[in-house]
Amino acid sequence: FAVDLEDICHKHIKWITLMPRVTPHYAVKCNDDVNIIKLLSFLGAGFDCASKGEIKKIIDLGVSADRIVYANPCKQSSYIRYAKEVGVETMTFDNEQELMKI
Repeated sequence: FAVDLEDICHKHIKWITLMPRVTPHYAVKCNDDVNIIKLLSFLGAGFDCASKGEIKKIIDLGVSADRIVYANPCKQSSYIRYAKEVGVETMTFDNEQELMKI
């Protein structure tokens, strides 16, 4: 695949310039390339993770857990426990059953 890191950088800077109070969160499932993640981490972005593997990848790259949102409409309980163990405190839920898991 081809990726333009300079374009990603420019778009991120444009975002934070136009909406400084809104921190963008990159959906790791879109493209989990290490170079993209490292660049966005350096730029201060947050990360939207949908699985234990994605959370682990972001944590292993040195990103603070407080910059991760665990967002999956159907979370496994073991993944919720893992997220808690590594310090991820922000999660989404789509229904009452998911809320009760949290």
